Amino acid sequence: MSLKGNNSSFLIVAFFVTIIGIGIFIFSVNSLKPIKNKSNPNQPLVVSSSSSNLYETLSPASVPSRTIECKQAITYSTSGVPGPYQCPNGALNITDWKALAALEPSVLNLGYSPSSNQVQNALCNDVKANISNPIEETVYSIASLYYGWHFSSNPESIILNGTCHNIDD
Repeated sequence: MSLKGNNSSFLIVAFFVTIIGIGIFIFSVNSLKPIKNKSNPNQPLVVSSSSSNLYETLSPASVPSRTIECKQAITYSTSGVPGPYQCPNGALNITDWKALAALEPSVLNLGYSPSSNQVQNALCNDVKANISNPIEETVYSIASLYYGWHFSSNPESIILNGTCHNIDD
């Protein structure tokens, strides 16, 4: 048994393994499909390097949700509040978001980093534009979940303490 013959066999096997590996790599790269932008199919989905999620951007928001999303049927309370805004697993209920967004509350447009005062102003503007307090409380809750807001004070207290008034009040 010659040492030279064993080296040749090894080199031939290594060559074919390398060729097969390159072929598998090329096939897997070519079979990747781009992620489609659900909110605007004509534009590519752009994911910021600072964001690790690929959640849908729900209208009227201009940025993607910072929490997981789900779709669950909603019902309306006697005061007209749709819900639930969260699914049993804690995810944001897209169906509820869309029902609330139809009322055009400005709170849903505030983005990731509004100040507490900006949130309070938007809450008051919504209430003054005839969105009821119970509905606006739910709007605040779902916006907080969507954007990942955490305030040391409760911006929603401006509704709860009666500082904002509905124009019909």
